[in-house]
Amino acid sequence: MAKREITKEQYERGLNHGRYLTKEDREDVFSVSELFGYGVYGGTVYEENGDFYVLYELGSTCD
Repeated sequence: MAKREITKEQYERGLNHGRYLTKEDREDVFSVSELFGYGVYGGTVYEENGDFYVLYELGSTCD
């Protein structure tokens, strides 16, 4: 698993979206090659020590 920092606004939208990033926020947080090449799996938002993150896995190949 990997984590990436996100904005408070993205975090709050994720809370209202079942704790997952919205489609629009996924497109802002991850690159096109990550989303459509490698594949981003998961996308759960969480707070840690006042900072906001998304927890995800990235596929191992860019097919």
